[in-house]
Amino acid sequence: MTIQPAFRVLLVGLALFAVACAAESQSSAADAQAEAATGAVAARIGDVAITFDELDAFIKDGLLEQQTGGDASALHELRVAQIENLIGQRLLEAEAANRGLTADEVLDQEASKRVTVTAEEVKAFYDENQARIGSDFASVEGQIQDFLQRQAGANAAREFVTELRTAAGVEILIQTPRVEVATTGSAQGPMDAPVTIVEFSDYQCPFCVRAEPTIKQVLQQYEGRIRFVYKHFPLESIHPAARGASEAAGCAEDQGKFWEYHDLVFEAPAGLEPPALQGYAQQLGLDVEEFNACMSEGRHANRVTQDLADGQAAGVNSTPTFFVNGIKVKGAQPFSEFQRLIDAELGGAS
Repeated sequence: MTIQPAFRVLLVGLALFAVACAAESQSSAADAQAEAATGAVAARIGDVAITFDELDAFIKDGLLEQQTGGDASALHELRVAQIENLIGQRLLEAEAANRGLTADEVLDQEASKRVTVTAEEVKAFYDENQARIGSDFASVEGQIQDFLQRQAGANAAREFVTELRTAAGVEILIQTPRVEVATTGSAQGPMDAPVTIVEFSDYQCPFCVRAEPTIKQVLQQYEGRIRFVYKHFPLESIHPAARGASEAAGCAEDQGKFWEYHDLVFEAPAGLEPPALQGYAQQLGLDVEEFNACMSEGRHANRVTQDLADGQAAGVNSTPTFFVNGIKVKGAQPFSEFQRLIDAELGGAS
């Protein structure tokens, strides 16, 4: 929080600009509402009318499509986030009605009961940020007090809405979408495991490297109950060496050493160029001549291409992307996220 005089002038200017824009926006909104209320019809095609309701629904559908890209998982995430916001709003409105107050008044009332910013906290904030503030404590003490009060008030509001939510017994019925995804590929774990995790990954992707320890933890924690399938999804436009590494892993699998080779490639101490890939084969005691023949003949090129096609069919566009019994998980998520999904699939038994 900067409180230099020039910056305060800028803040005032921005505030005035925001007020002017808000007034203009409210005026425009009022004009639009009046037009919709009086006209009802936005356009005509011959004798067929297009109403404002139809137009607004069309706009909303288009915006939703833009925001989610048509991805069922993205739409689900958006819906879950917004249902939480909507639930909070409804709970707050109901509580306000019970108290005969507005929602803002209820939040102010709760904040006044829950929030106390002490002089010690104000001074501690100043001491921690003195270099950035650039003014003496006496001249900014009130501003810091207000800032900390607003910050604590926002936290208190969240806490209050959480309490309302708990007391109301909220139940969210939105079902997580499941994607049909091919489960062929290099795998470990029993075929009849209750949970199958499919990963689409890229050996040159730093986020895939970051996900490796988490996957190992998952496999250890749920040993015997997880089948893990690794599928190749080299993003060649940004990771030009990834496809060669994928094909090399396939050649290592022909000699029974896929997972060992897989681990070496992800560590990649010597890189992913052909000499390094050959070096990893030699390090694992593979028949290097056979490995080289496999690579030069491109024996696993079609398999990598098929994995790419399988990923694209499942809506994969980045790595790593996982599917936990068909539930899409994007990125190098923490163990707790996999644990949450897996425990739900196992009926809560970790």
